[in-house]
Amino acid sequence: MKHLIIYSHLNPASFTKAIVDVVAQKATAQGEEVRIIDLYSDKFNPVLEMPDIEFMFMGKEIPNDVAHYQEMITWADHLTIVYPMWWAQMPAMLKGFIDRVFSHGFAFQITENGPVGLLKGKTAQVYMNTNHPSEYYAETLMHKAQLRVIEQGVFEFCGIQTETTFFGNVISGTDELRKSYLESIK
Repeated sequence: MKHLIIYSHLNPASFTKAIVDVVAQKATAQGEEVRIIDLYSDKFNPVLEMPDIEFMFMGKEIPNDVAHYQEMITWADHLTIVYPMWWAQMPAMLKGFIDRVFSHGFAFQITENGPVGLLKGKTAQVYMNTNHPSEYYAETLMHKAQLRVIEQGVFEFCGIQTETTFFGNVISGTDELRKSYLESIK
């Protein structure tokens, strides 16, 4: 299997990066070919600009960085997306990546009968980290809102079968809690 890990965190010593490392180790041990996109290390430009719109809707040339990431997504059978929740959302870096890379004509198409996902046959696992306990986010329906956005609104919209795992209380929790999260990764 071809496994692409996409993550967004500015600190290379973060728990987010620890998840990436565990996923990569386990996938490699299972014989999967693994590639990693580190949006901060790549200095990805998350700003949707006119060349992006011209490519998507006006037949102009695709920006080089977008073409590179689309090639990586096309290559992959499975995506793992890892990020912290900041202000009840994914980091702007990841949102900009989705805006620019999961573009009209690549990830989805609007037809007379409505939207059609163009990335069918791919699967994704999302790992989302929060500082508040998971129970708080479940009670306030924040988990449900996140699932609606990331699974339904982004990846399933593009045809990708998706599962999401929440790791709560990451910063203020114990080392044992964080270790148990890492051990739970399949």
